[in-house]
Amino acid sequence: MRVLHLPTNIASQISMMVRAQRVIGLDARGLVINNQIIQTGTGVRNFNTVAPRGHPVCARIRSFQRWAAVASAIAWADVVHWHFDARTLRADLDLKLAATLGKARIVQFWGSDIRIPEIAVRDNPYLARLLTEHPDDYLISYHRSRGVQERFARYGFACVVPGPELRAYVQPDLFPSPYRAEAVLDLAEFTPRYPDPAQRKPVVVHTPSNLSVKGTACVLAAVEQLKAEHNFEFRLIHNVPRAEALALTQDCDIMLDQFVIGSFGTAALEAMALGKPAVCYLTPSVAAALPTDAPYINANQENLAQVLGELLADGERRHEIGRRSRAYVEQHHDATVIARQLLAIYHELLAKKQGMRRGNR
Repeated sequence: MRVLHLPTNIASQISMMVRAQRVIGLDARGLVINNQIIQTGTGVRNFNTVAPRGHPVCARIRSFQRWAAVASAIAWADVVHWHFDARTLRADLDLKLAATLGKARIVQFWGSDIRIPEIAVRDNPYLARLLTEHPDDYLISYHRSRGVQERFARYGFACVVPGPELRAYVQPDLFPSPYRAEAVLDLAEFTPRYPDPAQRKPVVVHTPSNLSVKGTACVLAAVEQLKAEHNFEFRLIHNVPRAEALALTQDCDIMLDQFVIGSFGTAALEAMALGKPAVCYLTPSVAAALPTDAPYINANQENLAQVLGELLADGERRHEIGRRSRAYVEQHHDATVIARQLLAIYHELLAKKQGMRRGNR
């Protein structure tokens, strides 16, 4: 089976999915537009759409190369697995081509592409505050979510979402039976280094991709408050290459994820794979939907200093949670296991396509 992943390598998910699917015998390829330094490019082909200034010919050549590569890849594939709301070609020609050629096709939504504020803020006062006080920092709306989903439904895509939160935003009239597949981790990339219980100066890291949306202001406030009471080192990791960010996380004792969205991010999963306790804000609805063995440490903007202070004071607890964290991602986020789950979804989509063809005869 030939599987094409495109076009947004969000949290390096395309890269890790492609490699895991190759391990289980699929012919998988990744085609990515504008891969960023915070994402790994291993196993994927990247197209940079930003041409040097003053070089219009170069821009046109790059555009033609991208069009040709996308069209060729879609024609090659048996399954088109789209990630996030992004375009590779104008006027939805990429989606139209996949539909016209009768490819099995599925879109995986990842968060801000379909998050609906009216639903998200029901049990999340921090997101409500951000959207009220700084609406330009996080551009989500019902109109955008609905438009994104209509666009893929129009071209016959099925839908898959990770985690317990995003199902609430999927429009049932467009996707009545969405699939679920968790975010993946290539665990071979993550060698755990559990926190030393005897560490007298723990290292705390915070790795925000977006300072406002991740709640970095409240993290810095909690860190400042705790400086007088605890001996620790704090590192803010922002806009650095992914390999460097992971190396810094591997050396830490506590990882602080996000404190606005109300769910865990892939950065938290990566820290857990490295054997670190991850602290994040989980809304009541998300926390209730997680597996019972989920070791996330739930803290909100009001009690973050208290929760972090307790972790700083207890090396044995840091070590124990770190071990449970690694075991958790091995159980729930192993890329090879999820690659097989996706394979079952692909077979179902292909079977439906074959059934439709027989029904049309």
